[in-house]
Amino acid sequence: MLSIEEHELHTRCLIKCLSASLFSVVRFHLELFIKYSETSPEGNCQQIAQTITESKSYGPGRNFKSFVSSCSFVTEYYSSIMPYLKVIMMTANEELDHNHLADSVECITMVWLAVGKDKIRSDIEMVVQLLFSLQGSKLEENDPMRSQLLQAWARLGKCLGHEFKPYMSVAIPRLLKSAKIGSYVIIPENPDDVDESDGSIRALILGDRKIWIKTKVLEEKLTACKGLYLLADELKEGLSVWIEKVARTLVPRLKFAHSEEIRRVAASAMPVLLKSSKVATQEGYLDWSADESPFKKLCSYVVPALVKALSKESLLEIAAVILDSLDECMKMSEHVLDEDQTDLFLKAIMNVLQKISSLSRSKVGAIEGINQTLPDEENGEEQKVYDKAAACLTTFIITHKNSFSPFIGKLAPCIELMCVKDRIVEERRIALHVFCDVAKQFQEEAFRRCKISLLFLFKACKDENPEVQEVAAQAIGTAAEFGGSVFKSFLKGAVSALNAVMGHPNALQMEYVMAHDTAVSALGKILQFHREKLKAEKVLRIWLGHLPLKNNLEEAKVVHRQLCSLVEVSDGELLGTQKAYLSEIVAVYAEILWAGKKLATEETVNQMIKQLKLHSRRSPPSTWRSIMLSLEPHLQKKLESILSS
Repeated sequence: MLSIEEHELHTRCLIKCLSASLFSVVRFHLELFIKYSETSPEGNCQQIAQTITESKSYGPGRNFKSFVSSCSFVTEYYSSIMPYLKVIMMTANEELDHNHLADSVECITMVWLAVGKDKIRSDIEMVVQLLFSLQGSKLEENDPMRSQLLQAWARLGKCLGHEFKPYMSVAIPRLLKSAKIGSYVIIPENPDDVDESDGSIRALILGDRKIWIKTKVLEEKLTACKGLYLLADELKEGLSVWIEKVARTLVPRLKFAHSEEIRRVAASAMPVLLKSSKVATQEGYLDWSADESPFKKLCSYVVPALVKALSKESLLEIAAVILDSLDECMKMSEHVLDEDQTDLFLKAIMNVLQKISSLSRSKVGAIEGINQTLPDEENGEEQKVYDKAAACLTTFIITHKNSFSPFIGKLAPCIELMCVKDRIVEERRIALHVFCDVAKQFQEEAFRRCKISLLFLFKACKDENPEVQEVAAQAIGTAAEFGGSVFKSFLKGAVSALNAVMGHPNALQMEYVMAHDTAVSALGKILQFHREKLKAEKVLRIWLGHLPLKNNLEEAKVVHRQLCSLVEVSDGELLGTQKAYLSEIVAVYAEILWAGKKLATEETVNQMIKQLKLHSRRSPPSTWRSIMLSLEPHLQKKLESILSS
């Protein structure tokens, strides 16, 4: 039998090992701990609870759930630990010791999360009855059970999943009530008399005002919001009739000035609630009213609220969460923003982009050369938010195409402004991506509304940064494909700009080759869609001189299919007078076929072989023999093998 001193030593070792994830050592100490508790139970129940509860607080990012889920052997000790925890819980309740009661309830529910619902069925009723009785009692403002009660319901819901339904009518109203709780702000007559030493209140600066917050009340509010989010995420459509009430409670918290964490939780919950509502509506769990589906009604409430929250948010990290949620919600919802809301959305997005741009430029100011990018460690979070804002704008353009159309003219100057030389690379790159998205969605209409935008693309192609060159070339290709008659007046400038990229001194170096291949692809689109307005032979000669593409394999497959299609539909025009370009096209085909399926799809390869066989039959024997002899020996052998099969 272990002595008390040895038992305490094993307890301390157990806590330390839990924090360090030393699971084999944990097992050793846990076995001795249980052995001692079985042989000398008096007074040790509380030590068990304290050990397990403390274990979850060690180490950044660690919690008890991650520990026990990694240690399958903890389930083995469930039946040994649980009786002690229940004794502690009931004793603490009888003695009105709510500190130890909160610890024991937390410990029990954390263990439940780890071992799963099948293991805990026989223990649920006792704990639930205690939660019922506590909920009916008047708990003081600083009572630790106020917050623990909310967490216990949330953990039980997480553990039981859809089996939590019988308890929802009791648990969710309590969570809703605490999420809405007020009376947490103190504005004293004499601020100098405020005592913050015990941690029960803390100061908060709002603009030019200083207020004090009751920390326990705010913690309860945050805990309730987290609990509602957790239940919504776990129960999904099972939340059914409570979905709208939870949304109506959390949406106002999107602009909660006194806690960024509450704003974060509220924003994170929005797409979860919309997904739940969508499925619940489809499954017939929710009643329709006034010919409007519950899901559409919720979309019309949530999406504009996220837009307003984004327009008011001052912290970039919370703006990033709102952008993520807004992006997800817009993908699910139909067109729900009116003209004023659309205008507010665009202003909010441009405000976020402008704010990040200013921050990034202030950091990059000391770096020589405007084409420099920020170091990753300085740029990471801001770049993520920038990307999220651009992605959100793209989603909006796609999902709200009809309402966005009148705003194209307003967006164009913003895109141009983001592309001027004094902007950092990331800003110019994203502006060009946005241009591509607008062009694809609105096609010729977009170019009619903002012709001047094409000129900044040509300038961007001459940028020294390869990332900017690449996206600018991509944008020109998009413009060639979708710009229609408007693009035709810019053909000369477009070809010249692409030539600048393809002819860059470092075009085939690793850093620049992606820009080169994208420019070649864009020139192919100009040939495909606008060759009747070009000196096609001259442009074709330039294009063929850069084929085949061998670096960007995805782009290569697209371009080589493009070449094959052009040969198919415009044989005489493309091959030139007396088939002057046939030799060059055959040479390109030979290199593509030599590479197998790396540079072309199976369909394109088969089409090329068909065309080669056709031209070998139609060409004079001497001409064809001359073409074959001009090839490298290995390519000549490859074609002979293919043509003879």
